[in-house]
Amino acid sequence: MELQSKKKSLWSTFKNAYLKAHNLKNFWSRLNKQKIPKELISSIDYFIKSESYNWSSKFWRRLTINHLEVISSKNFQNSQDDLGKEYFTFTHFNDIIIREACQAIEKNTINLKTNLFKKQKNFSYEESIYHNIILYMLYENIKNKSVFKNFEIIKKVKENYDQKKPSLIIDGNVISQDDLNSLFEFEKIDFLLSKIKDKKNTFLEIGSGSGRTTQVILAIKKDIKYVVADIPPAINFSYDNTKKLFPDKKVELAFQAQSQNELLKIISKNDVTYIFPHQIEFLPRKFFDISIAIDCLHEMEKKIVEKYVNNFEKVSQAFYFKVWEYAGLPNSFYKTYSVHNKKDYFIKKEWDEIFKEKCVFPSNYFQMGYKFN
Repeated sequence: MELQSKKKSLWSTFKNAYLKAHNLKNFWSRLNKQKIPKELISSIDYFIKSESYNWSSKFWRRLTINHLEVISSKNFQNSQDDLGKEYFTFTHFNDIIIREACQAIEKNTINLKTNLFKKQKNFSYEESIYHNIILYMLYENIKNKSVFKNFEIIKKVKENYDQKKPSLIIDGNVISQDDLNSLFEFEKIDFLLSKIKDKKNTFLEIGSGSGRTTQVILAIKKDIKYVVADIPPAINFSYDNTKKLFPDKKVELAFQAQSQNELLKIISKNDVTYIFPHQIEFLPRKFFDISIAIDCLHEMEKKIVEKYVNNFEKVSQAFYFKVWEYAGLPNSFYKTYSVHNKKDYFIKKEWDEIFKEKCVFPSNYFQMGYKFN
């Protein structure tokens, strides 16, 4: 078994699990907030006093501390380029993560008409080359799929707002890893949705990062209600990007809602609503068509995974998630997860498994779709 997030030694594992600072509350109370925008300060103040603090993993509290250190030194807007690397952007690879993608296209003959050697902003030359090769490899894997037709819709939406993501010009189009990874995910999410009879056109996503999947679904699917549950500062990045990318949509932060009625009123008035994780519990049964969790459950302690999965079953009709095939839980003492052990992700045998498959990229990831009964 090839394990992701491997521990290098007993001492480093012990140090990361028990000695490294994860107390976000203490860090926040001492931090110089001069360069942090008022809206982000308000979000973090709400978050650390809310039940959602206990819904966040040790790993993500540590990352939040790291992110706030960057923001406090560079300010919110200037830090997005640096922090964007941590939201499913790949700047290195090995056999394990590119095997499936390379096997699928190894007979392709390509005529390179792209700026492959472009140095991406805030990337080293080495990171840029790795990033660019991965991006072109993704393009070769998706360009002939029917789902790629949706790129024209995405391109049109992007005309409203240049997010300045790391990108290449391929076949005359500006394309990013975010675009292509999100289209691969959308293909499976849409397939899972096709198995639901009575759709309400409602989506729940947790851990949206900078909002790449959120934004692709919003671009392609019309007249939907989308709710994102996450923690700051990631939720603020996603909110900021979504508002600018979709100026005609109503987008609101709803952290202040303290009851089901309050939250439902806010959701009813908006196209996209951002909430803290604990507010999922306010929502009615089967309110959503689907719950989405990409690249996050394998980073949470088991009691937190169980909390999320139980709530997904309650509030939605289907569940899509994407995780490492074998994961070593970050900042833990040799705790591991496997997609082949349903107990690790609290998957119930009475659920309908619509698909469970290895991802094209990264090929050490699996994506799974379940329909709740």
